[in-house]
Amino acid sequence: MSQEGYMTDFSVAFSAAASVFADPSTLLVILVGTIMGLIFGSLPGLTSTMGVALLIPLTYTMPPVQAIGMMLGCYVGGVSGGAIPAVLLSIPGTPDACMTTMDGYPMAQQGKGAKALGWAAFSSGIGTFFSWIVLVFAAPALASVCIEFGSPEYCALAFFGLSVIISVSGKSIIKGVIAGLLGVGISFIGIDPIWGNMRFTFDNINLIGGISLMPALIGFYSIPQILNGCTGHSIHAHSGKIRLKDFVPSFKELWTTKFTIIRSSIIGTIIGAVPATGGNIASYIAYDQTKKISKDPDSFGKGNYLGVVSAEAANNGVCGGAMIPLTTLGIPGDSVTAMLLGGLIIHGLQPGPLLFQNNPSVVYGLFTTLLVGTIFMVLLQMFGIRVFIKILSVPINFLSAMLVVLSLVGSYALNNNFFDVIVALILGLLGYVMSRGDFPMAPAVLGLVLGSKFETEFRRSLQISHGSMRIFFQRPIACALILIAVGMIVFSVVSHRRSQKRAAAQDAAKE
Repeated sequence: MSQEGYMTDFSVAFSAAASVFADPSTLLVILVGTIMGLIFGSLPGLTSTMGVALLIPLTYTMPPVQAIGMMLGCYVGGVSGGAIPAVLLSIPGTPDACMTTMDGYPMAQQGKGAKALGWAAFSSGIGTFFSWIVLVFAAPALASVCIEFGSPEYCALAFFGLSVIISVSGKSIIKGVIAGLLGVGISFIGIDPIWGNMRFTFDNINLIGGISLMPALIGFYSIPQILNGCTGHSIHAHSGKIRLKDFVPSFKELWTTKFTIIRSSIIGTIIGAVPATGGNIASYIAYDQTKKISKDPDSFGKGNYLGVVSAEAANNGVCGGAMIPLTTLGIPGDSVTAMLLGGLIIHGLQPGPLLFQNNPSVVYGLFTTLLVGTIFMVLLQMFGIRVFIKILSVPINFLSAMLVVLSLVGSYALNNNFFDVIVALILGLLGYVMSRGDFPMAPAVLGLVLGSKFETEFRRSLQISHGSMRIFFQRPIACALILIAVGMIVFSVVSHRRSQKRAAAQDAAKE
């Protein structure tokens, strides 16, 4: 690019950014969207996708930058808001927050719930900010790489994600694998993705579309937690007044976690830039990598704040990453950006390469609104932590009653189908039995999320190659992902066996 062209782009970007920050009405609608996103994200069953969908009719009369800015605020707030119930109640508000429960809830049990929420908010903000930088400066280059993904690459990516099951299996790999296989088995319910046959539907029309993720998520996480609370397994609130230092990480603490945050943000941005993925996959992979690199992997799942940091930085890194294929190629990166695609088209904007050429001021204005929404998200969470933490002060009988209502309403709200409520209750009872048997929930949810994608892309790849497995090793990206996944599985098994030997040696020394 010539010096003159660069200066022109810079002046357009600066002018668009200044117009956003100087317009109180634009800032107000972004703030409203972010608040709505936090509310939808923190209530199980009400996702940011639903929030953005509800906002679209309200934005018809707004200018494009205000309209999409409001939706982006809801997007960022929704992804981040899922951490609030995940930390306080071990109930992820959104699928993206599943891994946040692994260490966030144990921190709350130890009286560090405010600190966990503070780490979640700051990590979410940094993750989104990192992906925003990539979106602004490297979107076209990264999109050109991700567009190369075909069925073999998606299959390899799903296999890579499923390899995380061993790392999140807890004390027993066997139980983790069994839970993962259960999730994969549930993902097979519905229409065969290749031949169109009915599978495991038992002639029930409600099962044709398979098991929806949100009712399953509520069943596996919310219902068992409610039943455990009713049987006396509850936690206590932080005693005394919560001070600023109780939840705001110091600069020294942030500096010590810089590599974890940056690594997880990179993972989230890359996963987000790959169409048809999402924050749940990113958080699983980032958590797994952080645990593997840690000098104390046994502390994960017991209240290690790095688990919260990695999960939240990754799932919010997806926000900017998912905008890359949307703006540069016109391909939505996830369900929320699919809604945003509709919003852009409604306002007369066609996402793709020509969007940057024909409407540069609008593009840079949208990028700025994402940054503003990120700032609002962090500030709102910081101001709200003192209120959020009071949830733990509610008597368990009242809290359980409220959670039952929210869980059932959340199960119904996604598809307006009472059958989803039944699914949530059945899987909830199954999850409660699993929790009493010390079976982990995370592998089951991971299997449910990735099982169908792995099966579909694996079979499509074999169709393309006429049944030859060589297709996975002839494609560089697919081959690299498979080899890394196999290496991760071997490393996880070896590390787990070493941890068991250390624990046995420590028990023997105590005796």
